[in-house]
Amino acid sequence: KKYNVIGVYTKAPKPQGRKMILTKSPIHITAEEHNISVFTPKNFKNQEDIDTLKKLHPDMIVVAAYGIILPQSVLDIPPMGCINIHASILPKLRGANPIQRAILNGDKVAGITIMQMDAGMDTGDMLLKEVLPITNEITYGELEEKMSILGGEMILDYIENKDNILPQKQEGAFTLAPKLTKEEAKINWNNPAQVIHNLVRGLMPVPKAFFIHNDMQIKVLKTTIQNETTDKPAGTILTPDLKIACQNGEVIKIEELQKSGGKPLTTKDFTNGYKFTVGEVLK
Repeated sequence: KKYNVIGVYTKAPKPQGRKMILTKSPIHITAEEHNISVFTPKNFKNQEDIDTLKKLHPDMIVVAAYGIILPQSVLDIPPMGCINIHASILPKLRGANPIQRAILNGDKVAGITIMQMDAGMDTGDMLLKEVLPITNEITYGELEEKMSILGGEMILDYIENKDNILPQKQEGAFTLAPKLTKEEAKINWNNPAQVIHNLVRGLMPVPKAFFIHNDMQIKVLKTTIQNETTDKPAGTILTPDLKIACQNGEVIKIEELQKSGGKPLTTKDFTNGYKFTVGEVLK
């Protein structure tokens, strides 16, 4: 079936890269390629933006990772409601960063909930749910791609079968997935190896986990947990190929790194041009 997409709402173009070139979001570009009108309001606090949306006469509004709170005046516009493709198994992980938080938390499964939006933050009725496994190697970027494909399939499934789908209230305890802070991205070597490994995967490809060495921020792109232990303090560099001591003598190995403004490199290539000292303790 084909559906008439009458408009796309997305964030306004942002300056990106070293040259700070004004860049449109991928959905903005895709919409223009298909001659679909694009709207980029900063929020919906201006009545003019709400009136513009009303004039489109949408039957349904579909929302995915929009990042702008929709007021009740917008939620009331489409007769079939506003439907959100939320990247968690609600009521778990309501909020802005559910995919990254699931990996950081060490969860074994993630999922998509198609939900009816209301004025609360991800508190509306659930319409469809699907679960995806989180392996110990998958990164945020890889999991997000799988979930975006699944979410697209599920929203079509909902639209085609909505008359036969019974909304379910969210019940029981809920957890939150707030935005990540820069402080959270800094590796704490006093944590268990698995927690550090989860941090690296959960922040890859953005914003990337990091540590400070010689007053320079070094980003960590890939790690592996080692099947060995050490009696050295957490943060100690154990080998030239960057095996690092963690909590309780656990060991993690850095496989890929990146200097600020530099290219991603394997540890072997990185350490050819940048020296760490075996025995020094990373902070």
